[in-house]
Amino acid sequence: MESPWPLRRAKAAATRVAIIQAASRLFPAHGYEGTSVQAVADSAGVSRATVFNSVGGKAQLLKAAYDVATVGDDLPIPLPQRPELMAVRDEPDQRRAISLYAAVIAGIGERLSAIYEVFRAASVSDPEIGDLWADIQQQRLQGARGFVTILSSKGRLRAGLDLAQAGDIVWALIDASLYHRLCHDRGWSRADFERWLAASLESQLL
Repeated sequence: MESPWPLRRAKAAATRVAIIQAASRLFPAHGYEGTSVQAVADSAGVSRATVFNSVGGKAQLLKAAYDVATVGDDLPIPLPQRPELMAVRDEPDQRRAISLYAAVIAGIGERLSAIYEVFRAASVSDPEIGDLWADIQQQRLQGARGFVTILSSKGRLRAGLDLAQAGDIVWALIDASLYHRLCHDRGWSRADFERWLAASLESQLL
């Protein structure tokens, strides 16, 4: 007789995905304060207890929505180990590597920017979200510095630019709020943003 555990795990994973998808819809539509755990449960078709058991409270729901939007799924594979960023690492040409990186950031912005704006606004008034937001910004900085290190291994950076300053520049340019401002508020396409970001990174770094 086949073990029930694989089916149970698959069902639990599907339930978690449904909950995170519901949170990802509701937070941008109603804001952090306007979205309750019960509303997420209702939207996902599960009980409130199931939301807590599967994902956690409201702060954990927002963080899970952020994490999934960043990488595009709920698989436990860190962003630097994703194929698109491994391609950036493996590309020998600096300008081509920047172009590939800009494409990755544009894709992240398209998925993430709405949730990112909710996170940013909630971090001001909610201490728990504020702590998570600080961690996110530190992780973004680490990622930016990692990209600069990779880029500098392929050739020289702009004269007078040290690695720390270069990391700060990348950290600022890849902020998902920029995608939101330009694409959601000003009507740019993802392709427009990708071209602008690649050109900006080239001019600032090379």
